[in-house]
Amino acid sequence: MKSKKKRNILIVLMLIMTLLLANFVSSFAVSQEEYDKAQEEAKAAKEATEAKRKEAKETAKKAAEAVANFEEAEKQLEQLADDIENKKVEISNTEAEIENKISEIEAKKAEIEAKKAEMKAKEKEIEEQNTALNKRLVAMYKSGNAGMIDVILNSENIEDLMANVGVVHRILDNDEKILKKLQKDYEVLEEFKKELEAEQAVLEDQQAALENEQAVLVDQQIGLEAKEVETDELRKKYQKEADELHALQAQKEAEAAEMAADALKKQLEAEQMIVDAGGQIDLAPGEYAWPTASNWELSDKYGWRRCPFHGKEFHNGLDIVLTSGTRGAPVYAIADGYVTRASWYGGYGNCIQYAVGNGYSVLYGHLSGYNCKAGQYVTKGSVLGYIGSTGASTGPHLHFTVFQNGEHINPFSLY
Repeated sequence: MKSKKKRNILIVLMLIMTLLLANFVSSFAVSQEEYDKAQEEAKAAKEATEAKRKEAKETAKKAAEAVANFEEAEKQLEQLADDIENKKVEISNTEAEIENKISEIEAKKAEIEAKKAEMKAKEKEIEEQNTALNKRLVAMYKSGNAGMIDVILNSENIEDLMANVGVVHRILDNDEKILKKLQKDYEVLEEFKKELEAEQAVLEDQQAALENEQAVLVDQQIGLEAKEVETDELRKKYQKEADELHALQAQKEAEAAEMAADALKKQLEAEQMIVDAGGQIDLAPGEYAWPTASNWELSDKYGWRRCPFHGKEFHNGLDIVLTSGTRGAPVYAIADGYVTRASWYGGYGNCIQYAVGNGYSVLYGHLSGYNCKAGQYVTKGSVLGYIGSTGASTGPHLHFTVFQNGEHINPFSLY
């Protein structure tokens, strides 16, 4: 009887302890719903970070466009400055040509005035000779040696006189020669004067053309200077835009960095929930994908082995090769996660590490290249990198390690 009673008491105590232990464990366990919520918050924070980084990139692109516009405006200003200087030289040269033309015109005017003076002197000589001749004719008339004097006296001018002088055989040959020479000299002077006046007219036309050309050049210079002012205003505008956009870009990048830090914090908090709960969370069967294509086989397993570099050691992962096309083949994310490393890591060579939740993180080693970067949120099945043979490696393969709460475990335990 007593034995039965003791047995019943023991059973009751065991039931009570079981209940207490279950409550104790449940107080540390994390439900799938709680963890999913934490992961959703972390994911949303990461997406917001990526959106902010995208804004920063767009702003950087606009800033680059503004800088390009600014540099183009500066080039245009330099060209305009050169054009203005060239135009000033053209104007200066044209002014010099105008001055030369004015000097030539003044010289022609002086020559014309000199010829006019010569013509005036010749006219005076002709008049004096004509007067002397008339006096002699009058004297001839008074002395009775008139001959055809009436015809001569009725001559209207010197030309008539010269035409009729042949009929006046009594006029001295010397007077006739003198009058002819004087008339010829006068005609030569008159012709030369006309030539000089024609040359002066040509020079004046050339001067007018040069003055018109100068006016056009001055207008062009004014236009270039106006364009220079306008372009300088554009240059200032583009520089202001570039400065403002660079400031905005820096602001957005700072905000993105802050958001990334917050996203990382949320991710770590979500991971810490699992650590604090001792990793107690339900996982759906087949949740994790395989990191390579399906034509895989193992060149080395998890556990103790003889290492070609270090002798006997514990191999903390799987070495995976493909039956064909190993080098450069893509490696995939086994689950959604947050990349914590995408860089060289000692003997692992080019290495990627990322947290996948539930206290787990993954390491891919000996890669030939990356398709992700630290701080990036990646999704299950996305390409993270490419198989290679970097670091301590004897040939192309993927080294695949899984950590649980910081301790390596057999990767096959996930599958």
